[in-house]
Amino acid sequence: MIQMQTAYDVVVVGSGGGGLRAAISAAQAGARTLVICRGKANRSGATLLAGANISADIACDGATLSRLGISQGKKDDTPDAWLEDVVREGFYLNNQDMVRLFVDTAGQRLEELIGWGLTIRGMEGEREVSVFGSDILDALYGKARELGVEFLPDTLFTDLLVRDGAVCGALCMELATGALKAVPAGAVVLCTGGAHNLFSENSGSTDLCGEGPAAALRAGAELIDMEMISFCPTVTRYPTMYKGNILPYIFISTGYGSLLNKYGKTFTHRYLSPRVEQLALDSEWNKMLLSYAIQSEILAGRGARNGGVYFSLPDHPREIMDELYHDLPPLTTGIYADIMKIFAAGRSITVQPAAHYFEGGVRVAVDMSTNLPGLYAAGECTGGMFGANRVSAATTEMLVEGAVAGTSAAAYAAGCSAPSPDSAQLEQLEGELLRPFGRKGGPAPYQLKRRLHEITAGSLTVVRREEELVSALEQLEQLERELDQVSFTDGQRTYNRQWREYLELRSMLPCARAIAKSALLRRESRGVHVRADHPYTDNGRCLSNIVLSGQALQETLAPAVLTALRPEAGRWSYTDYIERVVETLD
Repeated sequence: MIQMQTAYDVVVVGSGGGGLRAAISAAQAGARTLVICRGKANRSGATLLAGANISADIACDGATLSRLGISQGKKDDTPDAWLEDVVREGFYLNNQDMVRLFVDTAGQRLEELIGWGLTIRGMEGEREVSVFGSDILDALYGKARELGVEFLPDTLFTDLLVRDGAVCGALCMELATGALKAVPAGAVVLCTGGAHNLFSENSGSTDLCGEGPAAALRAGAELIDMEMISFCPTVTRYPTMYKGNILPYIFISTGYGSLLNKYGKTFTHRYLSPRVEQLALDSEWNKMLLSYAIQSEILAGRGARNGGVYFSLPDHPREIMDELYHDLPPLTTGIYADIMKIFAAGRSITVQPAAHYFEGGVRVAVDMSTNLPGLYAAGECTGGMFGANRVSAATTEMLVEGAVAGTSAAAYAAGCSAPSPDSAQLEQLEGELLRPFGRKGGPAPYQLKRRLHEITAGSLTVVRREEELVSALEQLEQLERELDQVSFTDGQRTYNRQWREYLELRSMLPCARAIAKSALLRRESRGVHVRADHPYTDNGRCLSNIVLSGQALQETLAPAVLTALRPEAGRWSYTDYIERVVETLD
């Protein structure tokens, strides 16, 4: 039996930076607001992992940073100049109206965070303020509590409730008891982050399973540019006890260490021109460019025998290590100190590209509304802001979009009558969510998850091909059919890991299918999407957003929103076009 909860004006799904910022705006607008949290309210979600508490950042234009007294390094910088950089870095696939919102309001979001107690720890670049992810959460959580925002922790969101073509609440499962709870709401804001756990190799938390885009798709909203996924190039693969750790990426980003193939030789020059290689090693472009180079070297058969490539941190002369410890003091404590012992013993770490950031997601307008009335979204679960490549800070995105989404949702809810979920939909969803408890002899969820990871590792990584994508789509459709046959050996609903995995698969499988279909439809290489069988960037035929809708993933090509800048017309090889983009950024 689904338990009906108290109605709210606005329900926010997700308690990371985007969710907390949305809740603050909604509460400031007078809306009674609830945040549904997968874990503890200020210690779950992706924001906590930002920079691994060594090197996170919030981006802002240099002129604003100068006005705030934070940095004088780029004081002649302007939001207009920043907009041009973000659009070019996104290979012109961005929604430029969203980019305008991003650059024009980032300074306000940073300034208010400082006023709420955020600690600034220095600068990481000309536009990047150094912070801890945990500090962002603490500042936002404190403000939300001050405004009377309510929280529902340790609760897994499953579905959007829809009545008469509009969202009227959210359905969720309490992890401690297994109780299904319906929360009526005038508006819902999705801030669920990415879908990292579609991939066995990822740099995200275990919370990130694509619940937002999957629920939005089931309810009738649209997805956009799902093929666009940034991979973090140097995530630990071996030793396995440190698998998923991004410390090698932090080293690369700060200028330390080398990438070597199985012969002990550097290789990035094979795939990148000298100018682009320098960009790959010295800037945030390292995610896209190094991921491409590393994956290409692995596909060429020159990777390490246990997968990936080697990351080496030479300790001679000894003064180099002294410099490293001076630049990164946290290396002397905890897990980082343990990892450093590997290098001290003269060994390397095996690294590989891992799913890191999802540029695609729920399609939103500049007010963060979707095509489904009453549904809003913000942060990484949305698409459109960064186009085909994210270089600027995702932390800024979540703050900017969260602030707008909360305000918009509150305004919409103020004009609604009391929300009343549809009893027929509740009955249908309850049957679907509980079905595996009454079945025997079906596959276990972990078996399907393992096969999902095999598919994504084989077909949806950095370099893609049509034959593999077609096969992936067929296999994913088969997995969705098998999901309907899943059964549990554990008949209890309290802390049932099999049930949680089943619910996660309900989200991961449609997201994976959307990624595969979008990747198949985009017959070019643009930004983080590389097609080995279409190794060119085509600004004439392919400069469109891929929009998917419905369970069948009906596709529509929507012209890119080019309200500020237009790219040069033509078609170039993938690497030649990167060179042209780099020239415009000088």
